Amino acid sequence: MGVNIIKDIRGKDRLMLVVLIGIAVLLVYFIASSHYLSLRKSKEHVLQKLRSVAVTASMMIDGDDHQYLSRNYKRKNDLIDSKDDSVYMELHQVLKNIKELNNLSSPIYTMVYNGKSDEYEFIITSSDEPYYRHMFVNYPSQLKMNYAYGGVIDEYQTENGTWLSAFAPIKNSKGEVVANLQVDEKFDDFIAEANADLVKNITVTSVLFVPFMLFLYSFMKRTLEKEEQSKHMLEEQNEEIQLQNELIKESNLKLEEANAIVKARNLNLDKIVKKRTEELTLANEDLATFLYRSSHDIQGPIASIKGIYNLANYDLNPSKEYLGMINDSVMQLDTRVKSINAVFEVKQRKVEKTSVDLKQFISKFIDVQTAQIGCKDYELFINIDEGLAFKIDQLLLEIVLSELIKNSFQFKSDNRLVLIVDAKKLNNKLFKITFSDNGQGIADEIKGEIFDMFKRGHEKSQGSGLGLYAVNLAINKLNGKIEVFSDGGSGTTFEITLPIG
Repeated sequence: MGVNIIKDIRGKDRLMLVVLIGIAVLLVYFIASSHYLSLRKSKEHVLQKLRSVAVTASMMIDGDDHQYLSRNYKRKNDLIDSKDDSVYMELHQVLKNIKELNNLSSPIYTMVYNGKSDEYEFIITSSDEPYYRHMFVNYPSQLKMNYAYGGVIDEYQTENGTWLSAFAPIKNSKGEVVANLQVDEKFDDFIAEANADLVKNITVTSVLFVPFMLFLYSFMKRTLEKEEQSKHMLEEQNEEIQLQNELIKESNLKLEEANAIVKARNLNLDKIVKKRTEELTLANEDLATFLYRSSHDIQGPIASIKGIYNLANYDLNPSKEYLGMINDSVMQLDTRVKSINAVFEVKQRKVEKTSVDLKQFISKFIDVQTAQIGCKDYELFINIDEGLAFKIDQLLLEIVLSELIKNSFQFKSDNRLVLIVDAKKLNNKLFKITFSDNGQGIADEIKGEIFDMFKRGHEKSQGSGLGLYAVNLAINKLNGKIEVFSDGGSGTTFEITLPIG
């Protein structure tokens, strides 16, 4: 029926009606788009603010004091007043000051994870009345997944409504995560305010739009009538001019397209040439350094062998001591050649991923290393998440694990060597391998340089300085990341993050 009514309207009136309807539709579209865009930006702003507050607040909470409270008050409502414990009172006041300073409408609180009940329990709050050890019912899964790192939580439902939140870890003096601190913003109030603004905008727009539409209709009607009167007089001239304009426009368009293609190709070519030149320059510098240092590393053991040979040649009663010295030099030479080969293998390797039994893989290289150096005084603990499955290039993984294991045995302290290897899934795309030992550790001043080419991590090192360089190359080739943690003298931990597939 609506279509028939439009057909009954005269041609120019029908055109004006279509234009007005189109303008109305566009206006509705832009109002809705503006509303949702504003809503999204506002939500992102709130989440960023909450994240900043959470990170700042977590750094202001003393992790040791927090650990004292959670260890000494283990039952629900052990603290029913903020003044029941001076430590609680001090931390409560910190949270309260942060809440007031940032004009937050919801309390700030800390939580600890109870592994037995798989629940989070509230510890400290900015509210004047504690709710100590109360359960966090239906807590968001992100809390457990990112317990040690923190993050933001977008729109989640609880028994008290819908919330936007951010959380951050609280660490003690040993760097251990002992709790999480969380800040919230109620999403229901946020949506209600945004919807109220939307209704207000629609009302104001409607009041302004109706007079404008009437004016536009009247203006278009007069304009179309004048245009129709002069149409017949200018029709032939307009057709000729239009044809010429179309030809000129088409020619200009083709010329612009050709110029754009040439310009894009030239720009892309310049970028490619510049990038390849930089890569070639860097590769040549690395190659020059690599060849120079490698030749010196190989010449050292060779010179030792020649010197020992000359000593033995002039000694009237040569002993087995010379053979031992020659064997040591040959072993050093073999180690350096293997390190050079490892770097070459990584650089030339085309990644081929296959499934790996990580526990069996680690045990294999532990056995190889202990057999080579004759060391049996060690303990090995391997903890791998059940169900962890991934694919990886086995040769590159072999280089990574063998070098880390070799370093642990080479730099072990006087105590019995303890190796701990953990592997766990971080999410659907990443997993992490943590490799720890109780050896001599790495000094702070060289911690940031240990992955550099020919950098030896210890003054007593007999290696080539290429081991950890090859490890870093291999992990980069696997699109992964490696981090090192060491206090110096108290062991070393390497954290390796890799893609699952």
